[in-house]
Amino acid sequence: MIEIKQITDWLECMGATFEDASPRAVTPAQLEAFLQVSGDENVIHQGDEAIIPGYMLVSLGPHFVQQHLNLDNTIIGMSVGYDKVRFKAPAKLDEPLFFKAEIAQVRMHKDAAYVTYQVRCERAGQVVVTLEMNDHYTTNNLAD
Repeated sequence: MIEIKQITDWLECMGATFEDASPRAVTPAQLEAFLQVSGDENVIHQGDEAIIPGYMLVSLGPHFVQQHLNLDNTIIGMSVGYDKVRFKAPAKLDEPLFFKAEIAQVRMHKDAAYVTYQVRCERAGQVVVTLEMNDHYTTNNLAD
C-alpha cells in the first residue's frame, strides 16, 4: 500500500511497484454492462467464449491503482490520460487477470503532483495489455 499523507510524499514513491495479490476476472454481467454503455456490438465480445474489449481492460487500470493507494482525506486525484496503450493478447471472460504497476514519473507543480504509472495486465504469464496512466493529485481544500 502506498501511503500519501501530503502531496510532496509522491516524490519518495518514484520507482515503487505494486501488483495484485490475487487475480481478478471480468464476469459476464460486467461485460454485458460495458457493452451496453459502449454500444459495442462486435460478435467477438459476446457469448461464452467472449473476448474482453481492450478498452474495458484499460478502464480497470484506475480501479487497480486506487486499490493500492492510501491517500490522506485532504488529497484528491483523477486520471487525466493514457499513453502508449498496447494490446498484446486477448483475454476471455472469467480468466484470471493480474495487474502490476510502477510509479514511473512524478512531476510537481505548485501544490499538485502529476504521476505516471506503467501498468500491465497479464494472464497465465502472458502480457495482455500495457499502458501509461497519468494521474493528477492535489489538495482538497473542501475537506476542512
